[in-house]
Amino acid sequence: MRGFSIKTPEEIRQQLEDNIMMLQQIGASKYNRSVKSKVTQWEQDLNLISDCIDLWMIVQRKWMYLEGIFASDDIRMQLPEEAKKFSKTDANYKKIMDITSKQPNVL
Repeated sequence: MRGFSIKTPEEIRQQLEDNIMMLQQIGASKYNRSVKSKVTQWEQDLNLISDCIDLWMIVQRKWMYLEGIFASDDIRMQLPEEAKKFSKTDANYKKIMDITSKQPNVL
């Protein structure tokens, strides 16, 4: 059973970059005094979201690679301890992805 996976987040990345650029422009304005702290926080939040997406994609690629390997009964028999560890990690990963799909709000 294959769980949920993140599609290539190019549209999300583009929106993040656009919003970060907009916040940087606001932050550079001489009229930003009243919103400076909020702008700084939003910029930090968007950068954190971007970093999380990058890491999530790395984890997903590695999980998909390992899932393909450990789907083989032959490999499971040859590497029983590793297969057991992967099964536990696989269950946790699928649980996280299921929760994420039900609550997709990034914040």
